[in-house]
Amino acid sequence: MAGSLRSVLPLLSVVLLSCWCGIAGAARPVPPDIRGGGNASFVTAWCAGTEYPALCNETLSPYAAAVGDSPTRLACAALNVTLAGARNATKAMKGMAAGGQLAPAAAEAARDCVSMLGDAVGLLGKSVEAMAEAAAEEEGQAPQPSRRMAQFRVHSVLTWASAALTDGDVCMDGFKGQAAGHGGVRKVVRRHVLGLVHLSANALCIVNAMANQAPP
Repeated sequence: MAGSLRSVLPLLSVVLLSCWCGIAGAARPVPPDIRGGGNASFVTAWCAGTEYPALCNETLSPYAAAVGDSPTRLACAALNVTLAGARNATKAMKGMAAGGQLAPAAAEAARDCVSMLGDAVGLLGKSVEAMAEAAAEEEGQAPQPSRRMAQFRVHSVLTWASAALTDGDVCMDGFKGQAAGHGGVRKVVRRHVLGLVHLSANALCIVNAMANQAPP
């Protein structure tokens, strides 16, 4: 999984620069010395509350300078990393499905997996777009939304990211019985998809923390 994660990281350097995301809500409380201190400390503090903190640090710390001490930028980075992971997983599963080396049951499961991961890419793309809209509003480039609209947008992002996580889980669950190929095929699929599942879970944690700290 480490190799696939390294391939995700360079993709973020481009998208992060054009996506200074904002959410109409305050951040999860962070100790004052961390908020005012180093950027790496800020990322580490937020990653500590995710399901996979080591993975969170690995994928987000390289962008600490760009994130600064902004929870909204960190959320944008997490979603963009997850989107890149979904695209990589989809590409890998397409290769498996088209390789002609799988048994019929496994080939069918691989095609289903490609379809589900494609859905995940679309959902994560919508999430990033929604965050970009919020960024424009936060920076004064678009009218400020009502509190209700801002909350609805955060809820939508959480729904989409959660559905993407489910797509990854269902994809892996499809490789059982004959489709598992005595376990060998399932292991390969997990190697391609498990990283996406973990990235999705981390992104959900970060966005959810923002939603729970929305101002009164």
